[in-house]
Amino acid sequence: MPFLRVSPPRPRRPWARAASAVSAAAASLVLGLGACAHGSLQQDVTDVDALLRPRAGVVIPSRTAFGETADADTVKRLLERPLSPESAVRIALIAHPALRATYADLGLARADVVQAALLANPVLSLERFSSGRFQEFGIAQSFIDLLSQPMRRRLAESQLASARLRVANDVFRHVTEVRDALVDAVAADQARDVSERAHAAAAASAVAATALRDAGNLQELNLVSERAAAAEFLGGALDARGHSQATREQLVRTLGVATHGAALSLPERLPDLPAEDPTLDSLLTLAARHRLDLAAALQDINAAGRAVGLTQRFRLLPDGSLTYAGEGKDGGPFESGLGMVIPLPLFDRGQARLLRAQSTLRAAVARQEALLLVMRADVRSAYALLAAARARFEEYRARVVPLRRRVTEETQLQYNAMAISVFGLLQARQGELSAAQGYIEALSDYWKARIQLERAVGTSLP
Repeated sequence: MPFLRVSPPRPRRPWARAASAVSAAAASLVLGLGACAHGSLQQDVTDVDALLRPRAGVVIPSRTAFGETADADTVKRLLERPLSPESAVRIALIAHPALRATYADLGLARADVVQAALLANPVLSLERFSSGRFQEFGIAQSFIDLLSQPMRRRLAESQLASARLRVANDVFRHVTEVRDALVDAVAADQARDVSERAHAAAAASAVAATALRDAGNLQELNLVSERAAAAEFLGGALDARGHSQATREQLVRTLGVATHGAALSLPERLPDLPAEDPTLDSLLTLAARHRLDLAAALQDINAAGRAVGLTQRFRLLPDGSLTYAGEGKDGGPFESGLGMVIPLPLFDRGQARLLRAQSTLRAAVARQEALLLVMRADVRSAYALLAAARARFEEYRARVVPLRRRVTEETQLQYNAMAISVFGLLQARQGELSAAQGYIEALSDYWKARIQLERAVGTSLP
């Protein structure tokens, strides 16, 4: 783009003194803004914690401006007791290094705000020619940078508000991952116990069959069948044991602590179901109010709108500087004066910049609308899984487990009356243990569906 330079002559002034004054003013401005940057970053961390507090349902640990905590003793104390959903979440919030990295994103957004508040540095040029002892100086300062500074700062602050919401949303999703991993680990421990008891029953049946076969009272086919069943139950018990160990290590990963899964102390069983679940309509309303990613999308629209306004206002004059220059020769007069350098909008009139800003705004609006659709579908889907898991659990609790227990009791009576063999009694016991396995799976599915629903709603359910 061509430049137009306007330099009206002014009386001679001491250029060195002017350059020193400009530099001192710029340094004072930089130091003043830098002094408040750290405190502002601390406020950003505090704002994120305030967003998390009602959603995580636990005491949020205090953090420095860089997202660090100093609660190592708290982590050690919490790990010494059986983990609860609340204590597991607190451990992760204190100890997990990935969350510190997430909080560090606030510093990036805050740096953009600090940068937007700063004025561009003035440019000083000095020239001297040995032939003829000719010398020249110039100082240039962008006045467009000064005029656009308030709008640029408001734009950066809008982007910072969006960053705070996204950081809080990422931390909340990690909270749900911790709770989900804890449910998996506790359910896997319960399933392992049931599988080992089922294997013990099958192994006892195989031992009894071997004794009867040695006494000549059992056919070889029956003995082989009992041994095969015992081997199958052993395989199931080994698989359950490995799954239990794996889920414990997955829990360690989400907690972010330097320990191994076997060292974790877990609850003996999953908690019972709450008396009732929230209605679908109340959940949709809750999600509209509490989804942090939805709030961040709305803030993105606000920031994109500010960017369009900034681009529109300065599209024809994206740059321009005020100058102060002087020149002279040794022994001759020294002249100085003010000037202006501005680009002439002959070819580039900001069409591309404006189109880019408008396209970004349209994309932000479309993403927010798409996120609304996704939010509603997520809530309905998670609610359907929760209702199905509750119905399945109630069926196991009200019918399957009691009926299987009744079968075992009736079989025990027949065995006492010598009406059936010990194999029938052991098979009934195995059936009861299989029902207990289904009961645990149904209970685990309910709590995992509830955590998925919390993730879809954006906050903890009462």
